[in-house]
Amino acid sequence: MRRHLVPTLILLACVALGWEIGGADRFGTSSFEAGEADRLRLHFAEVEREMSSRDISGLTAAQRAARAEQIRQLRRYAERGAFPRNTWHPGQRVPYFRDAGGNLCAMAFLIAASGRGDLVDHIARTRNYAFIPDLVDVPGLAQWLEQHGLTVAEAARIQPSYDDWPCCVIPDDPAVRKPSTGYVAASAGASTLSALSIAWNARSADRVAVQRWKGFLGAGVGGANLVLGLSKLGSDGWENQTAAIWNIAIGATAGFLGVRALTARPNAVSAAPARLTLTPLASAGSRPGFGVAGRLRF
Repeated sequence: MRRHLVPTLILLACVALGWEIGGADRFGTSSFEAGEADRLRLHFAEVEREMSSRDISGLTAAQRAARAEQIRQLRRYAERGAFPRNTWHPGQRVPYFRDAGGNLCAMAFLIAASGRGDLVDHIARTRNYAFIPDLVDVPGLAQWLEQHGLTVAEAARIQPSYDDWPCCVIPDDPAVRKPSTGYVAASAGASTLSALSIAWNARSADRVAVQRWKGFLGAGVGGANLVLGLSKLGSDGWENQTAAIWNIAIGATAGFLGVRALTARPNAVSAAPARLTLTPLASAGSRPGFGVAGRLRF
């Protein structure tokens, strides 16, 4: 019975894992972000109209040309739709000059497109989560705005309102999906089996090498935990990150010990020769006697 129980449990964990991985497509996890991206494009289109209708007669020819190029770049940025995502401040409306994936906010994109990637790197490294009006003291930024015929107010207007920024979410925002029931069940089942395999396989190589099925168990469920963890790694929300780290940690441990058990070889135990031990005996009393007691070890 036990021989068939372990493969069955592993199969059930894999089925739950497959259900969870397929669930991302079934439930349309990107629909919310797609809607927010459309809203951002509308914001940038409105900003473009405002900038195009502004009286710029007071600007130099060079400033007007640079400004027109920035308006074209803003349109290009909106069309690309590679907007930054909040992965480090869940529940907070925080602007990101450059996110963990390298996606730039609108102003960072405009500055980088003009050839000032060094200025973008400096701001991202030192004040990545600041609003544009708070960055005017950054060396070079005010000069860049003036050179390109933009005001601080316009730069702040280009930066979207963070009430509808797709990367910045409130606790119950549907953009951040908590681990589904299927994922939690798969993680719990695989983690339980991984913990058992760790307890069984965390012994000397001599002891685990004689029970290969425990090694297969550790390698199998450890791999399942690793896949579960990697499927959530980088997802928004602390719940997803916690689940990912847990699954990766316990999966790596169980998998390592399982492989160790499968590759270990028990030490050969030399057979001891049979030995007969004879012990003389003597008894006192009314009838003294002598005898021999023997013990045979083999």
